Amino acid sequence: MSDQMELNGSYVHPHWRLTLDGLGLSTMKDWLALDKTLVDEPNQRGRGVSQVFRASVIGAEGEPVTVYIKHQRNYVRRSVLHPVSGQTTLYQEYRALMRCWQAGVPVAEPVFFAANSSGGDNEAMLVSLNLAGFQSLDQVKLDQLSAARRFTLIRDVAAVVRLLHERGLVHQNLYPKHIFVAWSDKQQRYDVRFIDMERCRPHYRRWQPRLRDLETLARRASGFSARDRLRFLRAYFDRPLADSEGRSLMTRMERKFKLRGA
Repeated sequence: MSDQMELNGSYVHPHWRLTLDGLGLSTMKDWLALDKTLVDEPNQRGRGVSQVFRASVIGAEGEPVTVYIKHQRNYVRRSVLHPVSGQTTLYQEYRALMRCWQAGVPVAEPVFFAANSSGGDNEAMLVSLNLAGFQSLDQVKLDQLSAARRFTLIRDVAAVVRLLHERGLVHQNLYPKHIFVAWSDKQQRYDVRFIDMERCRPHYRRWQPRLRDLETLARRASGFSARDRLRFLRAYFDRPLADSEGRSLMTRMERKFKLRGA
């Protein structure tokens, strides 16, 4: 597939198509015309800029729905496959989100994507639904959780990370702030979603990329004890760490994070 074909196209979530048509939100220009709030300072890369906005739209039932609008212009990453024009990082994130969605990996749900390349400019936009009721893992007040709830949180996050890897994908930026969780009283478990999937890729070697995800998460998970990390590994494997793969991983994690005696 050529750069031109890849960088010109659009997507609308099938459940949102009629609603967005009714709201007149069919192009990037339409979305940019909304009353919106800039979430963070724009990111600059060369002559390119990347911005994230928060806005409210009316859903199918007439209810207000918060969305996040990521917009990029000439914010590209060049690669062997795209050495000249490059690819907007939003296009890469959109493709990763669709891979995850199709594989059953829970992510922030995209409702609109568009990209075009003309006159030497690369532009892209990705609109995702707000994760209402969720909070990032680094914002969870661990000291306010009961022991049982804390174990459940660890188990449920580990299960979803394992699912991502079992579907042949790695996040490659697996920080606690990129994992969102919400407690369900009805199911007595946590709903877990991934965000910021820009670097998510298929993995072709069995352990190295997966270990990098696990190590990144363990290194950044402040507030989690050494015992918590051990519980996470056991839940990730969903079996006692007695086989050769488990022992090898445990040794490596002990060495890196000084878990012996936890």
